[in-house]
Amino acid sequence: MTALFRAMAGLIAWAAAFALLYAVQGLSCAWGWDDAGLASVSAARVVLVVIYLVSVGAAAWLCWVFRPRTGRMDLLAWLAFASAVTGLVSILYTGIPVLTATICT
Repeated sequence: MTALFRAMAGLIAWAAAFALLYAVQGLSCAWGWDDAGLASVSAARVVLVVIYLVSVGAAAWLCWVFRPRTGRMDLLAWLAFASAVTGLVSILYTGIPVLTATICT
C-alpha cells in the first residue's frame, strides 16, 4: 500500500492544492478579502499566492524525494517520480490564474 501511495503522491498533491486554492478563492470573495488591502495588493491575492508557493514547494520536494538515485528503477519508483513531476507541472499550470486573473469578478 505504501508503494501505491508513493506512486499517487504527486497527483494527490496537485488535487489538494487545486481544491485548496479554489476553495480559499471562493471564501475570500464571500468574506470580502478582495476589498481589504495590504499596500496595493488585496489580502485575498496575498493569501492565494502564499498557498500557491507552498504548494509548488511541496510538489518540488516530492520530486526531490522520488528522484532517480540509481541507473535502474523499478516500475513503482518510476511511477512515483513521474507522478511527482506531473503534479508539480499541474500545480504550476493550474495555479497561474492566482497570479494573473482578477479574484472576485
